[in-house]
Amino acid sequence: MQEVSLWLVPQPEDAAYLQGIIDQLAEKYQAPRFSPHVTLAGRLQVSEQYQSPLSDLAAATPILQMHNHGLDHSAALFRTVYIRTSLGDSLVALRNQVYKLWPENTVKPFMPHISLIYKELTSSERQLIIQALKLKEMFIFDTLAVVRPQQPGEWTAVETWQTLDCWNLDHHFAEVNPLP
Repeated sequence: MQEVSLWLVPQPEDAAYLQGIIDQLAEKYQAPRFSPHVTLAGRLQVSEQYQSPLSDLAAATPILQMHNHGLDHSAALFRTVYIRTSLGDSLVALRNQVYKLWPENTVKPFMPHISLIYKELTSSERQLIIQALKLKEMFIFDTLAVVRPQQPGEWTAVETWQTLDCWNLDHHFAEVNPLP
């Protein structure tokens, strides 16, 4: 078994858009750079032969549209400043399938979001970031990725995160989530 995180990665256009924001904030606040993503399942224990089941899962999952439900912030490192995103049926089904593949993992609460910065900041600093940002309303995610830190368990070493594998979601179908 190995510990990994499963990410949903945005299509190239949205990835470039979000990466620009992440990079600007990283430079301004001396924070680590990371790739834009939504964590589908974090710190998941998977078998060494995870490729085939995840490849099949990605092939059966439609491209996901996630709506921007506003910016938020917290004192938690991995949610310093983030975009709250929609929780569509396909996203919930995908996450449930992941935990069916590896039932030995404890299902943790799920709050899909796109982090924009990982840095310990005061509440007022986080609020200033939010006030300065104007973001688009919707993002398309078309890839499932497996990520882990260079040293097992060292998740706070953001700069060492490595993408081990990735698969395209089913491009024939796209989930359209209506705005609530």
